[in-house]
Amino acid sequence: MRNILICLIYVWVSAVCTAHAQVGFARNKLYNIVPVNYSGKAVGYDPDSKRVVLSVSNDADKLQQWSVTNLSGSFRFINPFENKAIHATGDNTLGITENNGSDESQLWIIKKSGKFLQIYPSNSPDLILACQQNGRLVLVDKVKFLNNPETYFYINVSKVAMPAEAASGTLERPKVYWEDETMFAENKEPGCATYIPYITEKEMLADKDFYRTPWLYSQSSSFKLLNGNWYFHFVSEPSQRPESFYKEDYDVSSWETIPVPSNWEMQGYDRPIYANVEYPHSNTPPYIDARKGFNDGGANYGINPVGSYVRFFDLPAGWEKQRTFIHFSGIYSAAFVYLNGEYVGYTQGSNNVAEFDLSKYLRTGKNRLAVQVFRWSDGSYLECQDMFRMSGIFRDVYLYNVPRVSVRDHYITSKLDAASEYTSGEMSVNLMLDNRDRMKGVKNLIVKLFDPDGRLVAETEQQVNYSDKKETVYSKATFKLKNLVTWTAETPNLYTVHIIQRNGDNDEMVFSTKYGFRNIELKGTVVYINGQRVFFKGTNRHDTHPVYGRAVTVESMLRDVTLMKQNNINTIRTSHYPNDAKMYAMFDYFGLYTMDEADLEDHANQSISDIPSWIPAFVDRIDRMVLRDRNHPSVIFWSLGNEAGGGSNFQACYDAAKRLDNRPIHYEGTRDGKEYGGNRFSDLYSKMYPSMKWMNTYVSSLDKPMFICEYAHAMGNAIGNLKEYWESIEGSSATIGGAIWDWVDQAIYEPHEMKKGIYRLHTGYDFPGPHQGNFCSNGIIPATREESPKLKEVKAVYQYVHFADKGVDVKRNEAKVLLKNTYDFLSLDKFYLRWQVVKDGFRMQPDSMMLPAVMPDDSLLVTLNLKGINLKKAIKNGEEVMLDLYVCRTDAETWAGAGHEVAKQQYELSARKELPELKSLHGKKQKLAVSDNENLLTVKNAYIEASFDKITGQLVTLVMNGQQVVSQGGGFVYDNHRWIENDKFTETANGLSEKGTCTVTEEKGNIIVTTNREGSLCSTDIVYTFTQTGVMDMEVVFRPHTADLRRCGLVANIDSTLSNIDYYAYGPWENYNDRKDGCMVGRYTTTVEDMEVPYMKPQSMGNREGLRELTLYNKEGKGVKIQTEGNVSFSALRYTDKDLMEGHHAWELEKRPYIVLHLDAVQRGVGNASCGQDVDTLPAYRVPQQEMKYKLRFFTCSLNN
Repeated sequence: MRNILICLIYVWVSAVCTAHAQVGFARNKLYNIVPVNYSGKAVGYDPDSKRVVLSVSNDADKLQQWSVTNLSGSFRFINPFENKAIHATGDNTLGITENNGSDESQLWIIKKSGKFLQIYPSNSPDLILACQQNGRLVLVDKVKFLNNPETYFYINVSKVAMPAEAASGTLERPKVYWEDETMFAENKEPGCATYIPYITEKEMLADKDFYRTPWLYSQSSSFKLLNGNWYFHFVSEPSQRPESFYKEDYDVSSWETIPVPSNWEMQGYDRPIYANVEYPHSNTPPYIDARKGFNDGGANYGINPVGSYVRFFDLPAGWEKQRTFIHFSGIYSAAFVYLNGEYVGYTQGSNNVAEFDLSKYLRTGKNRLAVQVFRWSDGSYLECQDMFRMSGIFRDVYLYNVPRVSVRDHYITSKLDAASEYTSGEMSVNLMLDNRDRMKGVKNLIVKLFDPDGRLVAETEQQVNYSDKKETVYSKATFKLKNLVTWTAETPNLYTVHIIQRNGDNDEMVFSTKYGFRNIELKGTVVYINGQRVFFKGTNRHDTHPVYGRAVTVESMLRDVTLMKQNNINTIRTSHYPNDAKMYAMFDYFGLYTMDEADLEDHANQSISDIPSWIPAFVDRIDRMVLRDRNHPSVIFWSLGNEAGGGSNFQACYDAAKRLDNRPIHYEGTRDGKEYGGNRFSDLYSKMYPSMKWMNTYVSSLDKPMFICEYAHAMGNAIGNLKEYWESIEGSSATIGGAIWDWVDQAIYEPHEMKKGIYRLHTGYDFPGPHQGNFCSNGIIPATREESPKLKEVKAVYQYVHFADKGVDVKRNEAKVLLKNTYDFLSLDKFYLRWQVVKDGFRMQPDSMMLPAVMPDDSLLVTLNLKGINLKKAIKNGEEVMLDLYVCRTDAETWAGAGHEVAKQQYELSARKELPELKSLHGKKQKLAVSDNENLLTVKNAYIEASFDKITGQLVTLVMNGQQVVSQGGGFVYDNHRWIENDKFTETANGLSEKGTCTVTEEKGNIIVTTNREGSLCSTDIVYTFTQTGVMDMEVVFRPHTADLRRCGLVANIDSTLSNIDYYAYGPWENYNDRKDGCMVGRYTTTVEDMEVPYMKPQSMGNREGLRELTLYNKEGKGVKIQTEGNVSFSALRYTDKDLMEGHHAWELEKRPYIVLHLDAVQRGVGNASCGQDVDTLPAYRVPQQEMKYKLRFFTCSLNN
């Protein structure tokens, strides 16, 4: 009866949801897809050609039967008999392929058009499915065919039943705890705020490090850390687990040990599995079975591994008289807890805290703790995040001891007065006294408030009576306060609240909590913090570490937070689950606005979000997140989860969060057919991976704030046109900011290699399971957490001081610059301005000035004396003069030292002149000889030798002053290939004709070789001029024949010994035409090896824009210098772009016996196209279909002379 009732409720909820979303399909039904113009036919497929075809309707034809399943607001058409899915092919037809939720070509949008349905490919929304008059199914232009009857379809319920195997998720079988969505906690403590108790206030204050920075481990006598080596036993499925292992007489002395915290996969047990929108196990909620096709019978990894842990500990003296809780900060994914042979309780919710009262099971002396952990459970259906799926006790485990009657929870709130600029108001501390044993008595509860300098601001004391009539007693302390200093990400001022419980006159329990005063207000379409509109300049972040997996260390957390602060990031979204509580202490202390996200993502089966029996499990995750984290000032938004669809369970989640706290709530999943999410169950609208076209349409035309929860997908060589995104956001009236996806690559070292001392990064495609390749490596920074070119771009675009060039006074040798303060709460008197003239790439003596108190949104015009340069003379001489500007912190901060640079800009004061005429160059001369044989044309004297292939016109040999420059016949030739994960361009051919032209003439002692090479992609005309002094000029003209080029430039093989590089260009970081705001033009020194960028998946890299001069030289200092005229970018690597494209790991690449030198007039920008629609390189950063040219001048060089 219970199941029937649930089904009836589910049908009703589904009907309501379908009415709202307009299109919905039953998960236990099959459907036939019928074109309106072909009522007697249905969509099926040909298994041989793998093509979707139209055939006569036939109920007996299993290939015409489709389940229509929801995924992230789109639908998939899956044939359950063969597990095949319809997908959009590259030639705009329909194919059939293996069902894979990670394949975006399998996603479809279905919309009503009157009484008909229209079907669009999700990854090409400008197209629409049509059934042409000849019965052919094709994708056509949506605008042209939107009202054409060829695009109208019926999707009818089939008479054929869903096969039992596919429907097994709806069939009952005996339930066990880990396969029962209604059983997610037993004997588990309700959620509460984080606290560590001490016996006395004196003891607490003596623990100075923890008191100041509460992410460290406490030294309290009431705290016992259980981290360390535990006995461990592993099996690959539950039937094999030792069921009596928890008993006291069970001998575990022969077991191996495992560190806690850790993920057991990173210790060599079972395998890490990367999955994005898939489950590594079967999709049969709430049951866990092997995933067919990926893990049949457990062939590649455990069906549902179980780890059994045992740990012995001694109970500190006196603890047996009080109450002791055990605290698990995180366990993947379900666990039974036992103590001294007794069952304690059960937990699910991997990233939420689990606490149990151990008091009645403890004994003095030695105790035996046993925990049995299941890799997967019904809770895993709610943990389908884009990440490596790992298991085990992966966060801290500790005990803490409190009086039998004690403060169990505290909730700190404040109401600040806007009229006082939020510096006065009222603070409340709500206390919950736990009297679960129903005792009688009285406690004195004292609340003290200390300001950031440690001065006592307020204090109150209350007597609280408790009796056997109530298990909980509530108390509230209230303060009227003034002269407050407020908390913001820019000014993270933290007060300290002391909560002291006394029995009579004696302290018996004391703890402290950091608190920041700040006011959050949604006013119309804008979010205000303390009365100021704030832009949230953010990033998403996963828990990941290359050595430890998801068991991240404090050092790693600190590295992340301080790097974010140093690089102008002010917001973190804890994607997609609550982080360790320690991190929120860091967010408070260092200053990061936080979107705290619940551990809720049923990505691969979003129908769960509409099933009422799952509501308690959903709400439990919300409750525990909010109850733990609501005292943190850094938490500005709650997020209900990620990519879990628009199911009505989220109404319960929204209501639960609002009952517990009044912060704004975010949830992106309710798209309801719109171009963005957040339509229901959210105080914000939300969007993932918008195009600039979308930005220009929507950022201001809204009725509540818009948060771009994921954008600028940072996979590989990425983050193009970030500047344009932020020009749009900061110019909007409704968009409050965004979070880049994501912070750090989720690459890991192979656990079995680590045991051998080998540390090489691996990614999703190196491990079994339904992975999505390298899609886990989307970080701004690499897994090893070094700073990166992408990070420098983020820092530059996110910077809070903006500059405007206001011209130069040549006579006075001065420049005028306008500085605008876009901080929200800092004046510029905490900074100084440093400036420096750069002449022909050489930096002159710097100068600096302290900045005055320029308030937020105000500007300052400064006049700067240009030291080290006579600007009038420089302009006359054609010297290039730049002005570099830096705004730096005057004093040290908690996250950076004094002098830390927060903003920079470069302006051109004097443009560089063209290269001087060759005749103006001086040097010893020797007549050039020209030899012409059947295949080669050679120009030669004592200083230079160059040979050309007469058939192609290609330079094949270049020797300068005895030093080989061009290697293995690979002189300069047009090349178009460039492969990055944002633009997987696989066509390596350069499109050149087999033959070119090559003619030679003499002019005033110079030899001129004129070459031409026509091509289908781009034709090139190159004129080489050789002087008697050994100089070679190349005048290059490119004539593109298509607007879809990746490069307009030349490539050459350079002698492998010329591996040292001096360059005058944008640097020092890799940069591209749509990602160079983090770089400045200057002179830099590097090597070919150091031009590599450690992308997890090898790809084209190392580019430097704006090349003026390039010197390549060997260890003796001999080599070649190349000067440029016109726009040139370059890269120099030991691999071709094809090598990089085909490589899976940097450590597998084989170096070429030469250096691959690219010299491009234009290289296509990197864009953002690894995720999202219409997010490719912006037109302004593509290779234009127009004639382009540049000049290169080659000199011999000898640096040691």
